[in-house]
Amino acid sequence: MADSKRKKEVKQKENPSGKFIAQGGNPDRYYSENPAWAFANSDQEMWAFSQGHIGETFWTEIFPRLRALETQTWNEILIHSKKQNHSLNLDELNKVAQDRLAARYIEAESLISLRLNGSHRLYGYMTGRVFNVLWYDDDHGDNNTCVCRSRLKHT
Repeated sequence: MADSKRKKEVKQKENPSGKFIAQGGNPDRYYSENPAWAFANSDQEMWAFSQGHIGETFWTEIFPRLRALETQTWNEILIHSKKQNHSLNLDELNKVAQDRLAARYIEAESLISLRLNGSHRLYGYMTGRVFNVLWYDDDHGDNNTCVCRSRLKHT
């Protein structure tokens, strides 16, 4: 029988040409970084991130919360506070939300839910350390109108 503890060495014929590497480094690197926000892809129809839907709430609730989150790392936001802020599998989303993602050609592996207060959430996806805001849900809970239903325990 051959010795299974023999070290195998991978040999590479040549290095790829070009200077740009599409993926490189530690994919979890952003956990040690502070968040940044992008609003370019925010939905203007469903759970809209618009003045008509949000109004003064942006200045009184959302903006102060985003400023406070910028003082933390993604590790503190998503790991230490995972009860309030966490990733969601796309199959956990409301059917309407899943259809909106497909209609807008957004192919994220998962979405992130950031808690603003008891029933208000921001939903988006990550690109490196940047949180791309998609939706503002002001009716999060055990109902059919929110982005991701939160089923009440013992009911």
